[in-house]
Amino acid sequence: MRRTGCLKAHGVGAGCRGWPCMLMLAMLVLMSLSAYPLTSSREFRKPSSYASMIGGRSTMEGLLMLYSLASVDPWASVYVAGTGEGLRSLQVLNSTTLLQLQILWLPVLDKYKLSLTRKAMVKHRVWNRFQMEKGSAIRAALKWHPDTLYLDADSFVLGKILLPMEAVHMELGLSPHYIQEKYEAKHGKYNGGFLWTNSERMPEAWTKASARSRFFDQAALEELAETFKTFTFGKHVNLGWWQLCQKVRRNESLSVEEEFQEEIDIDTAGFLRMNGRRVDTLHAHLLTPGVLCPQFNEIMLRYLAKAPALKEQLEILQWAQRAYASLAYPQAEEVMEATPPFTIVVLTMNRHESLAQLLKALASSYYGMDKVDLTIKVDHAPDNAKVIDIAEDFVWDFGQKAVEVSSSRKGLARAWFDAWRPKTTNARGIVFEDDILLSKFWYRWLVNAWARYGTCKYLAGISLQRQTLVPKKPSRRYEIVNHHQPFLYPLVGSIGFSPHAERWLSFLKWIESGSPTLSDPATPDLVTYDWWRNGDKRQMWTQHFIHFCNRHKLFTLYINLPHKKTLAAHATAKGEHFRRTLGQDFATASDVSLIMPVSLNTYDWNAKFLWQICCSTVNRTHPVAAQIGCRKCS
Repeated sequence: MRRTGCLKAHGVGAGCRGWPCMLMLAMLVLMSLSAYPLTSSREFRKPSSYASMIGGRSTMEGLLMLYSLASVDPWASVYVAGTGEGLRSLQVLNSTTLLQLQILWLPVLDKYKLSLTRKAMVKHRVWNRFQMEKGSAIRAALKWHPDTLYLDADSFVLGKILLPMEAVHMELGLSPHYIQEKYEAKHGKYNGGFLWTNSERMPEAWTKASARSRFFDQAALEELAETFKTFTFGKHVNLGWWQLCQKVRRNESLSVEEEFQEEIDIDTAGFLRMNGRRVDTLHAHLLTPGVLCPQFNEIMLRYLAKAPALKEQLEILQWAQRAYASLAYPQAEEVMEATPPFTIVVLTMNRHESLAQLLKALASSYYGMDKVDLTIKVDHAPDNAKVIDIAEDFVWDFGQKAVEVSSSRKGLARAWFDAWRPKTTNARGIVFEDDILLSKFWYRWLVNAWARYGTCKYLAGISLQRQTLVPKKPSRRYEIVNHHQPFLYPLVGSIGFSPHAERWLSFLKWIESGSPTLSDPATPDLVTYDWWRNGDKRQMWTQHFIHFCNRHKLFTLYINLPHKKTLAAHATAKGEHFRRTLGQDFATASDVSLIMPVSLNTYDWNAKFLWQICCSTVNRTHPVAAQIGCRKCS
């Protein structure tokens, strides 16, 4: 057992005699009571110690948990079942904040192969034994303290965790999931990542119960609730993703997210509340979004940014996000520091209903804590009054908003060429025409894709639409499935297109050069060239970009999501391309994985596989990158 802080035992009362000694003892009792103020009639003191399990993939999240705990209980005693590597990470990232914590590290996890996934550990029948190492930390804590609170590594502490009054007479405190019965029947009534106990019998009883449980250590808590004197924590403690994505519905007229947000708010003192009670802890993978219920993370991040009393917690989380990114993506921290705010450009003209719908979708998208600027560009038309009113009245809370109204008619092609001129080669932005419908996750997926593949020299940009067209003659409708993973394809997708800043600047330079090829951007083998020659050239910008990409061997990144879902759908509204409104082409995704593969499959104009390249900024020592032997794209 290793100590990373200071833990001292003090003896009081030995050989004490007379009234002076009795007065001193009385003063000590009063001081101890003042250390645990009664914040309400239902709560009386904080736990006397904490326990956790940190190792492998949870190391960085565990460190985030320790930092957040130190911000509200700086002298806490914490007992950690961990790995030797986790201890070294703690020592490397240590600071005055963590040094104040009295951390006792038990390297009991080194015997497990932590590179295995949970599924693999279940298959090898070691998952349950691994999970019950929680008991090692709890036993160590109870050896020195009268009680302890166990926190999973992916917990994030927002305020002092105070025990309810009934804990005085109890042996076990559990956190109900507060979820639908069908999920509770499978995963258990109580959460295995948050519990309090003062019983030395509890760890052994938990281990035995988990051996016969329907769902590992978690469902075993139901048996313990019958065995020990037990109280339960409220929903404001251990607020987790399951309370959103598996919640009991009470108002079907609202979306599940709207109903969830009716339960949370910011109080007058600037703290986050759940059902009128201040939230003590969050339980979610805040550093690895997209694994489970990513909308929970986004909602919580949005509320944290609005809670002035939680400024320190927000700063801790932002630091941890940068630190985590720098471990997986060596260039990420530098990119995060240097990249200017993300820019959204909306191109619109005389379609006020479409514009209102798009702006509503943008306002409800998930941006986390990022600063995102919005520019609405209105092309000239005599019936633009409603469009201009909507654009100017629209409230944008995520960054700066600007409205630019053209005094003369540009046409769609020129509007695209004038849409976005990056000020730096590492800038990020996206252009939307107004008849687009969006998944709430489009931004989170897009910025993850840029962080992962932004250094690729073949990348022209990233499209949010589904790839459906094979332009090689004879052209056809065909989708590249690619296991529903991102892939590279030479044809640009304009329904939500995010250009690579450096390549887009090169493209604009060519557009403004007066080159003879501008009058005839030929790609004779592609059907798009026929469309351009036979159509209104003022309304089709993509053929010039297709010609540019073909000449420079550039590709657009796509993802064709499962179940025909998309990040950006085309409403195909009446306008420059359509004489009448045709309706939405695909349903927008309600859930998107943010896990990006190391390698990218690349396809040609005929949708035939070309090669696999490694365009990722992932750490080159990453075992997956080493196994597949991808060549680095730079």
